[in-house]
Amino acid sequence: MKRIPLLLLFCLCFFGTVQSQGFKAGFIGGLSTSQVAGDELSGFNKAGIILGGFVNCPVSASSLAQMELLFFQKGSKKPYTQESGTLYVMRLSYIEIPVLFKYVLSSKFMLEAGPSFGVLVFSEEEDEYGIEEGRPPFNSLDVSGCIGLNYHLSGHWLFDTRFTNSIIPMRAYENGFSFANLEKGQYNTVLSFTFQYQF
Repeated sequence: MKRIPLLLLFCLCFFGTVQSQGFKAGFIGGLSTSQVAGDELSGFNKAGIILGGFVNCPVSASSLAQMELLFFQKGSKKPYTQESGTLYVMRLSYIEIPVLFKYVLSSKFMLEAGPSFGVLVFSEEEDEYGIEEGRPPFNSLDVSGCIGLNYHLSGHWLFDTRFTNSIIPMRAYENGFSFANLEKGQYNTVLSFTFQYQF
């Protein structure tokens, strides 16, 4: 969490510089809801935050390319209940760089798609007994595919909803741990909802 102010400061300097060179830039903020394929749980129960910025430039009259720099929280959660008596939380934080192609559908809507490259900066697993130790390590790089839809609210504001899923495992199977996908490993699956302000 201490990295968030540094990320915002970097975004302010970097995107402000790019803006002065003729590109359009802005800030992004919102929430993620995520799960992990292969952890034997289900449901988008893990909430997180998304903060960062973006730059974009036109590709044609009806399309543009956009690159983002984000602090992005992912993971998985099994909420505690008295019936089960168990709890599980996987907390993952990434510095994420989505590279998107955006196509204008109408004056209000844009469709977006592209890859995203995440570097793991924090990981933690917890159960009803506390922080878990000795689990298989997470990969430092998470490569994902993204697809989403933008809605132009008014003026400089956009609302974005996006589906992001790992293309390669973010943690590989290791003997002795019962991952549902076995040798395939585990994959991040995220629904995100963000507001974007473009200068």
